[in-house]
Amino acid sequence: MAIQRKLAVKKDTIEVSASDIEWIKENISSMNLKIQEVNLSLVKLNQTVIGDKTYGQTGLIEKVEEHNAYIEKDKQFKSKLVGGGLVLAFIWGLILKLIK
Repeated sequence: MAIQRKLAVKKDTIEVSASDIEWIKENISSMNLKIQEVNLSLVKLNQTVIGDKTYGQTGLIEKVEEHNAYIEKDKQFKSKLVGGGLVLAFIWGLILKLIK
């Protein structure tokens, strides 16, 4: 036969004064307000980075993509200008050589 033990249950009571409870309530309330402020800041940050399609607001990511596309088009345009300038200079040189 196995010996059965009774587990001793220890019952502790904790007393908290009313002033401590009020202090805890005030701290929880202030933390709640701070969390709401942080939440609002995160929403604004999200709108800034990603944008808000309902209001037609473009975000930073979309702006960067637009700027990258513009830079690539600008590079191509400048390359065409330089190439055209070289061709014109070459033709002008041939014309001057033929005239002399």
